[in-house]
Amino acid sequence: MKRSSGAGRTRLVTIVGCGLALAACQRSPEATVPAPARVGQKTVSPAEGPADPAVVEARRTMAAGVPVGATTAPVEVRFDVPSAPTAGQPFAVRIAVLPQALAPVLHIELNASEGLVIAEPDGILTREKVEAGTLEQVTVTASSASPGTRILTVTATLELPTGAEARTFAFPLIVAAPAKGAT
Repeated sequence: MKRSSGAGRTRLVTIVGCGLALAACQRSPEATVPAPARVGQKTVSPAEGPADPAVVEARRTMAAGVPVGATTAPVEVRFDVPSAPTAGQPFAVRIAVLPQALAPVLHIELNASEGLVIAEPDGILTREKVEAGTLEQVTVTASSASPGTRILTVTATLELPTGAEARTFAFPLIVAAPAKGAT
């Protein structure tokens, strides 16, 4: 009877783990479920199909932010990086904030991990009279002096009639080294 080696088992576990990770990455945008709103609030569920074509396009083409923590604020954040970030060069990150509840005020706060610098916008952004099922866009200009993985976080705070509710999303950015000979 032949026994499998420890290295063989490790290789098998690694392959299965990678397969599961890839399968999780391939879920459709419809699989992302926004947090439920409180009772009595007008909300829009992705299953209902928002009427705004910009919202549909954002959900179809932009990556979902990774929720940080266990909050239930009725908002979703999507990200897009139009061109590959390169160390020493400014790059853009498009952010779509998709509120699922009517809110008199929406605050959008941007934070960068160590090594990432946000050039603009500066400070907390405020949008008033935010409708459920709409899209609030922000374009961030950022840079990193060195290559590596950087994290951009977005905290969306909805000032609701029942009180403020916030939800934070993270988005990893892979910053490449500059091409050889580039200055």
